[in-house]
Amino acid sequence: MPDSPRARFILYSTAGYFVLAMAWIFLSDKLLSNLIDVHSMVWLSTVKGMFFVLATTAMLRIALRIVSTLPTANGGSVLSHVAHSHGPIKGPNVTNYFLAVGLPLTMLLVRQSVGSTDHPLLILLVLPVILSALLGGLLPGLLATAVAAVGSTIVDPVPHGLRTMDGRDALALALLVLNGVVVSFLSELRRRAQIKAHENEELLNAVVSGTSDVVFVKDLQGRYLLINGAGARMMKMAPRDILDKDDTHLFPSPNAQELMASDRAIMQRAMTQTHEESLPFPDGQEHVFHVTKGPVVDKQGQVRGLFGISRDITERKKAEIAQQIATTVFEGSQEGILVVNPQKRIVKVNPAFCRITGYAAEEVLGQQPHMLSSGQHDAAFFRSMWTAIHDQGFWRGEICNRRKNGELYSEFLSISAVRGPDGSVQNYVGSFTDISKYKEHDEQLNRIAHYDPLTGLPNRRLLVDRLEQALRSDVSNKRMLAVCFLDLDGFKGINDQYGHAAGDALLVGVTRNLAQELRAEDILARVGGDEFVLLLANMESPEACSQALDRMLLAVATPVDLPQAGISVSVTASLGVTLYPQDEADTDSLLRHADKAMYIAKESGRNRYHLFDSDSDRRAQQHSKMLHVLQNALQAGEFVLYYQPKVDLLNGRVVGAEALIRWAHPEKGVLSPAAFIDHINGSSLEQPIGQWVIEAALTQAEQWYLQGLNLRVSVNISAHHLLHPDFCEQLKLALQRHPNLPPANFELEVLETAALNDMDQAVALVECCKQLGVHFSLDDFGTGYSSLSYLRRLPVDELKIDQSFVRDMLTDDDDRGIVQAVVQLARAFGRKVIAEGVETKAHGAALLSIGCHLAQGYGIARPMPSHEFKDWTARWHTEAPWKEVAQVATEMETIAFS
Repeated sequence: MPDSPRARFILYSTAGYFVLAMAWIFLSDKLLSNLIDVHSMVWLSTVKGMFFVLATTAMLRIALRIVSTLPTANGGSVLSHVAHSHGPIKGPNVTNYFLAVGLPLTMLLVRQSVGSTDHPLLILLVLPVILSALLGGLLPGLLATAVAAVGSTIVDPVPHGLRTMDGRDALALALLVLNGVVVSFLSELRRRAQIKAHENEELLNAVVSGTSDVVFVKDLQGRYLLINGAGARMMKMAPRDILDKDDTHLFPSPNAQELMASDRAIMQRAMTQTHEESLPFPDGQEHVFHVTKGPVVDKQGQVRGLFGISRDITERKKAEIAQQIATTVFEGSQEGILVVNPQKRIVKVNPAFCRITGYAAEEVLGQQPHMLSSGQHDAAFFRSMWTAIHDQGFWRGEICNRRKNGELYSEFLSISAVRGPDGSVQNYVGSFTDISKYKEHDEQLNRIAHYDPLTGLPNRRLLVDRLEQALRSDVSNKRMLAVCFLDLDGFKGINDQYGHAAGDALLVGVTRNLAQELRAEDILARVGGDEFVLLLANMESPEACSQALDRMLLAVATPVDLPQAGISVSVTASLGVTLYPQDEADTDSLLRHADKAMYIAKESGRNRYHLFDSDSDRRAQQHSKMLHVLQNALQAGEFVLYYQPKVDLLNGRVVGAEALIRWAHPEKGVLSPAAFIDHINGSSLEQPIGQWVIEAALTQAEQWYLQGLNLRVSVNISAHHLLHPDFCEQLKLALQRHPNLPPANFELEVLETAALNDMDQAVALVECCKQLGVHFSLDDFGTGYSSLSYLRRLPVDELKIDQSFVRDMLTDDDDRGIVQAVVQLARAFGRKVIAEGVETKAHGAALLSIGCHLAQGYGIARPMPSHEFKDWTARWHTEAPWKEVAQVATEMETIAFS
């Protein structure tokens, strides 16, 4: 079965024609033979033949029209399918001529086989003539007609006889020839029209298939009837997968609905329209198309569909946008831009170029960029620049150029070579920024960053740089470098009294006086409010350094006029000095050592200098390290309290306990305060450790009280801790955390020297604490040389005699006298008195003999952990030897007063 529509149509048409013709010939003759006589049948056969010729001619015309317009599956025609299936339509070939001869001869043989003299059956020859004309055109049709005519003349249907032609036969023959000629000419016209249609179709296909534009045709429902390869490729689909589908199968719904609505509007208006459309495609990008759409109209003027031609202008749009951006950047850029041709002539400049250089565009176009040269760069500079452009394609750097008014300015210039497809340079594009103001600003920033704005002296940053240079220089020439840290004495008072303006004037005046004493190689820097650093280079000896330092102290002491205050003032300075390379340290360490030495000079009386001592510094470092270790010990809970009993020698009762700190070192065991207390005193740890002692002692006292051990626990408070502004408040909070302990069971022991340093504050703090209910004891009494008025003012409850007096009272009459005086003084002021350092029973008896019956010391008990204290109190009441002390003391007192 043929595949193409045209081949199938021809097959069905010829087969139908053959069946119809055969039926007409045999059935019509049979019918006539039964109805009329022989003479009438001859005449009717002629009429029947003429009718058949007219009928077949009409059918041929109808067939030709049908074939030329028959639609195909893809919107073309049958002819297009024939063209694509069989190649280009050419003239008749040998096969056509063979058929033109063979078909009539075959029909003559059929006619001969019928054998009827009355019925020549010339109608049988019409079919091969028509087929030859249809298949081959004019010449094969005429050849078939000639063969049929000649054959019908010379071949008699009666076997072995020759045909004599009468009028009837001549008429039939003429009709046969006329039919053949007409059909041949009509077939030739059809063939030529088919050739022209094929050529037009080939041309159209070449245009549609070869264009990069999308060409499509849709029906009234928006379904695709035709789409070319460009459209199918853009959709990433085959053409057959697009045909008979509408836009909803190709695009997202919103876009598809918009397209179909637009198409319907165009078909309704029946007008061609050109516009731009943006559509998403399978490549994930939004494509922009220039679209021409119009209606497809039939001969009757009815709209049958829609055609469209879409050109993808996405890249053009991007290029237009890029060009617009480039133009905007070029015209609106704050950087100067110039374009130079390969001959190094300026062809284009932007407004910023004119603004920066002062030249108008028409003044520089056609000129060489060298017109801007400042003359500050040599030929080697420009050779290097152009070499980089040629080798790397660009150059950038700082350059100095000249404006139209002759002013020099600095610019940061970037030059790029623009090359064509062949690699040749088409242009050079230079862009530059005027950095003159930036450089001035940088210089200002550099001065601010490296110099003191008030005095103009180098600041710490520049000082460090100069110090590093000086260290390298002095090492090489084997001279000493003196690093001196200078701090003005009394500057704060002047600044506060006369104002900051006067203080600034003083600093400027001191700077001026010091500068007059400096050598060229010396450096003076200001590193703080009233702090300066001197670098005295190339010192030959310590003696030379000492002389220079004396001159500096005298320079500082030179009076300075203060116009703001209307006075002239003189200040002194404290100088800390370290010598390099004797102090073989780095830059930071040298400055730090000089700073430490300055503080020592200030503490030593001011208006002097002090030379840094490395041994003292090592001790300070050890102290700092020890504080760090103690801080960790406090956080780790390594401190514990030991308790030393206080007893009443008259009745043997335990009246209290002094809490003494110990360090339970994880490696060295339990350490006494002698191993670490000096590092704590006066340090930042003094208050936190003192607060811990109070909290721990309160906790233990509360626990003992709840266990039935009613005694007063005392702790030692340092001067710094006691005089802290919030000491009383902190003590109040601590007591509140232990509500089960009566405040009277807690006692604070403060050194006499601590109370004497600030008597007013000490009195206020003691009174505040006593209002909380706690007791106060004045520790180490007798060592502070307090006056009777001080003792009267201090609201303490108890005086503790220092152990240094108690220990030697048995052998030293002076110490015994001091102890006896303290006891009598306590009685006079109504204070209790307790003696520490009681090491023997003889000490106890002696104390009782002079009226002091409260005591503590190693002779009674050593400090012990809290868990041993309660057992000790039980044993103490049963120890007979201390019960005898009261009796011995009574006897000694009787002897003394007898």
